[in-house]
Amino acid sequence: MPGKTHLIRAICFAAQACMTSVLAAETRHTVDPETQLSTWETEAHHVHLRLTQISPNQARAFMQARGLDEKSVDEFARTCVYMTVLRNASSKPVKFCLAEWRYVPEFGTPQTMLGKHDWLAKWQPRKHPKPVKLAFEWSQFPFEQTFAPGDWNQGMTTFELPAGSRFDLVFRWWQEDRLFEETLRNVQCPLSFGE
Repeated sequence: MPGKTHLIRAICFAAQACMTSVLAAETRHTVDPETQLSTWETEAHHVHLRLTQISPNQARAFMQARGLDEKSVDEFARTCVYMTVLRNASSKPVKFCLAEWRYVPEFGTPQTMLGKHDWLAKWQPRKHPKPVKLAFEWSQFPFEQTFAPGDWNQGMTTFELPAGSRFDLVFRWWQEDRLFEETLRNVQCPLSFGE
């Protein structure tokens, strides 16, 4: 049951807080002068996270090229979409699971991110062909992964928020049975999702 799953995740998230090493790394914000798209990044314990806005038009074009139907393309493009990069620059393996990450809207409570499994479940009645679903899955940030020292990965992440919304992203990772937590602060959705 989806409700039960979310409850279990929330309980685990709260219970783990007492075991978590909370850090206070700086969030750096830059704007690309050509595209005017923003990037937020931070690093703690040699784990680096970066989110870069993907404009609604970019998201639409990308998903159309993967063969998604127009309704699915529009639903995806009307969320806050980011290219997300996680890099392990430490000397120890790093493991993460998006179920342990939360985004906290400026005027709201912590929320779970929209993962690729959420999108595919929502679109299941549309019966996308297997190659279309596979192309979509590969474009998304992994739900769970272990990085060896020096490893990195990237993919799209999505957040259910109105255009222009601001939020903090609380991300967590494990190293040698120890849970770490850091916050990427004051991230903003694109100002307009367009028509």
